[in-house]
Amino acid sequence: MKIKLTSPLLNELRPLLPAYATLFVLSFFCPLFYLASPIYVEQIFDRVMYSRNLNTLAVLASIAVFMVAMYAVLEWIRKKALGRLGNAIDERLSRVVFEIAHRKGAARATSIIADFNMVREYLSGTALAAIFDAFWSPLFIVVMAIVNWLFGLTGVFMIALAAGMAVLNHRLSKGDSGRYQKLSLKSQEFGMAIARNSEVIRALGMLPPLRDRWYDLHLKMLGWQSAAYGRMEIFTSITKFIRSYQMAGIYTTGTILFLVGDVTMSNTFVAMSLMMRGLGPIDQVISNWKGYSGFLAALERLDGVLRDAARQPAKLSLTQLSGDLTVTRVFAYAPGGEKPLLNDVSFRLPEGHVLGVIGPSGAGKSCLARVLVGAWTPQGGTVAVGDHDLAHWNEDERGRRLGYMPQDTDLLPGTIADNIGRFDPVAAAEPERVIAAAELAGIQDLIRALPNGYNTLVGPNGHVLSGGQRSRITLARAVFGDPRFVVLDEPNSNLDSVAEQSFLAMVQSLKARNVTVVIVTHKLNILNYCDDVLVMNNGTVQAFGLRDQIVNRIPRSTAGPALTVVSRAPEARGVS
Repeated sequence: MKIKLTSPLLNELRPLLPAYATLFVLSFFCPLFYLASPIYVEQIFDRVMYSRNLNTLAVLASIAVFMVAMYAVLEWIRKKALGRLGNAIDERLSRVVFEIAHRKGAARATSIIADFNMVREYLSGTALAAIFDAFWSPLFIVVMAIVNWLFGLTGVFMIALAAGMAVLNHRLSKGDSGRYQKLSLKSQEFGMAIARNSEVIRALGMLPPLRDRWYDLHLKMLGWQSAAYGRMEIFTSITKFIRSYQMAGIYTTGTILFLVGDVTMSNTFVAMSLMMRGLGPIDQVISNWKGYSGFLAALERLDGVLRDAARQPAKLSLTQLSGDLTVTRVFAYAPGGEKPLLNDVSFRLPEGHVLGVIGPSGAGKSCLARVLVGAWTPQGGTVAVGDHDLAHWNEDERGRRLGYMPQDTDLLPGTIADNIGRFDPVAAAEPERVIAAAELAGIQDLIRALPNGYNTLVGPNGHVLSGGQRSRITLARAVFGDPRFVVLDEPNSNLDSVAEQSFLAMVQSLKARNVTVVIVTHKLNILNYCDDVLVMNNGTVQAFGLRDQIVNRIPRSTAGPALTVVSRAPEARGVS
């Protein structure tokens, strides 16, 4: 495990270390109170059985009840404290991890959150308590040695053998366990992706081949699991043999000592009870070795995620998002991709102008839209608004000052007002801002037709919306908060003629407000409402300039119906 003392995860957990240290010390008293039962039995054999004194029995029974009750209370306190520590870990890290995970993208978010849940549950569960108990197991050996040194030697041998099995188990199964866990996560993510697209998959008959691909991942995962568990089971079986044999071993040792007159049979019973209690936590640790290995792997991965986030410099808080849009020599790749989707893209768009981005499928139009709003980070080049590179802005503040509509429109579980208002708690207190965005997007007719208007719930258990309705609500979300820079990716692909007229009216309203708008589209009639046109092809800029100049160069087979110019275009500008 590669976690240093400067680890950001340890820094977050450091304030909780005193509480864990207290629980560790508290675990010392649990075995002390546990000793009450075997000592009570020994006293019964040595005192009450021979004296037949009921008063002695009553006193011993009272002491035993008190000690056993204290043992139960300590166990309850420890479990309660571990539960509260789990809540404290969640309070300190859950929001941070959630935010970092989703900034990494959907592909990694699920696995990062799963790692956090595993770390939190392990640090607040019974597995950690078993480790504490295992640490104090030698205390029982000391008591056994006090009874007789040969009992102590037998206990040391058995515990040392069980501990050695645990270490070997970890070393020999670590590699296979790691591969199994990686394939398990990959299989789960693939299954979740299938579940998210189940309707399309069933409709297109894709389920059988996807099932076979998932099963291939599943079989590989089971193969590494079998390899890891095969070794684990060997050591687990050896440990179980040791634990099963301990009773016979202690009785054998006790019988020999009894025959030579060194101990009584009650001493043998006490030694047997101590041995069972001493080996119990160690056996539990070995039995839960899978969870322990998974915890260490999750801890290392989570620490790496937090370390990467800590390396990111703090971004400046800028108060304005105004000025010309300048894109300079931008290179961009898809997350995890090797081929550039944008290759040396450059152009300059004056503030308040509307830019239409056209090109064939796969030309890099949607990639450009993601780069312009910061959803993807370019591997080279800059995207600036005014005098400021967008990458230098605080991501959340930048997002609140721009508008974006992705090509795949979807809404989050909540009300229509929540989705339009971007789930901003301030928007809930200022409903006029939500209404203003809806009016700008021209969706008042849609809102009125919904069962509860702005309060209509959407999501898995909410009102079902059509693709066009989702697109129109997403348009309202894009213009919420009076953004000064708006990027729309195929905004009218799902709109009917009436809704498209509302959208075009919104574009004209944004232009009148001096808002810079970028529209990615395959419908060339939208270019009538644009000042400039950018033609993309194979991730590069094929042409850029005034609308009239670019449209006249588009072949008729590509342009389709003749375009109707509705406004005078500005002066021509070349690619910067």
